[in-house]
Amino acid sequence: MFSLKKQRLIMYPPNTTTLQQDLTRFQSWASNIGMKLNPTKCKALHLGRSNPLQEYTMLLNVNTQHHIMTTTEEKDLGVIVDSGSTFSKHIQTQVNKANSVLGAIKYTFKAMDPTAFLALYKSLVRPNLEYASVIWSPKLKRDKDALEYVQRRATRLVTGLSGKSYEERLQTLELPTLEFRGQRADMIQMFKLVHGLEELNPAPCSECGKMMIQPALNVNNRGHDFKLQIQHEPRPRDNFFTRRATRNWNGLTHDTVSANCVNIFKNRLTKEWKNKPERYHYRFSY
Repeated sequence: MFSLKKQRLIMYPPNTTTLQQDLTRFQSWASNIGMKLNPTKCKALHLGRSNPLQEYTMLLNVNTQHHIMTTTEEKDLGVIVDSGSTFSKHIQTQVNKANSVLGAIKYTFKAMDPTAFLALYKSLVRPNLEYASVIWSPKLKRDKDALEYVQRRATRLVTGLSGKSYEERLQTLELPTLEFRGQRADMIQMFKLVHGLEELNPAPCSECGKMMIQPALNVNNRGHDFKLQIQHEPRPRDNFFTRRATRNWNGLTHDTVSANCVNIFKNRLTKEWKNKPERYHYRFSY
């Protein structure tokens, strides 16, 4: 059993025909090597407001064309991708999982000191709220609040801290906000991409002509030598990784971004951001 994903940027009607041809060619190739596909399990996910929502087909048998089912959301490598690219469904799913684990911890341990709590929370609860966060980083305030509320609820379980404010509990436990952790994850991913530690196609997109990351056009500005050009994207893409992470990346010191490896970068980033306001402070909308 295997999973296949095929995508194409649809900017004008001929692209829909090209995508249909891609599907037909792939099915023909699979048939030639004796691989049987199941069109009834295939789904089409349309992204973008101007998407023509074209229907696509695959050959079910010799004489029957099967119309591929259209969906508004689909799980891919553990992340639920939705047609609006908000990832709200994924965030709510992960919040529910984290709350379930937190509930089990609450009823199993009647009292917890900071050491026991941190060991349980960091290993069983927080991973549900952070897995692949670079991909689905929350855009909407209600989604940010939902994530942070799980940690706020969790820190009340520590003996002697329930009467303190959320910020005071975080400072006592030396536990950063999830918003801060998300920004940190963005910087680590950006470091890997800039220094070639993870593969990235350097060529611009063949359809829109844009590169994922591009060196800053003005090299005379103050700061480090790895500054990137801030990309101005339309509103639906204003929270994409390269858009939201570039300003923080450009604001780091040369000593931090020029680290020899990821672990050294993490240590230097921790020191540089030790007084960052978002580290222990989060403002809920309710």
